[in-house]
Amino acid sequence: MLAAVGFLVGEAVESKTVLFNGEISGPAIGQLAQVNPLLWVFLGAGIAKAETMRAEIGWVEPENVPFDKPGQLRDSYIPGDIGFDPLGLKPESEEDFIAMQNKELQNGRLGMLAAAGFLAQELVDGKGIIEHFSS
Repeated sequence: MLAAVGFLVGEAVESKTVLFNGEISGPAIGQLAQVNPLLWVFLGAGIAKAETMRAEIGWVEPENVPFDKPGQLRDSYIPGDIGFDPLGLKPESEEDFIAMQNKELQNGRLGMLAAAGFLAQELVDGKGIIEHFSS
């Protein structure tokens, strides 16, 4: 869902923000190539740290796993629940948590379809999505 919002916001505020010194311009499909490569290093490091923490929370250490069960999850681990809930939105029961996960998956799929539509439209004619709204 954030990708679809990012397309619209990125094009709406292009060259009007102090972020990246206002140097990012054009349709959203070409904006990623204009970003400083150092951002990708920090982004990659942050993602690697988050995934490492998730693996430590959810999976049994390899030395404690039987040979025939590689990648064994902890008994107390519910996939997707890493204990981060600063707003207190996580449902209390496991059934409600699974229902919430399913809702998030469905909304995420809808968001991916929206982002794919934006990508396809910009690839077809090279115009930004905002340009199509104003024409």
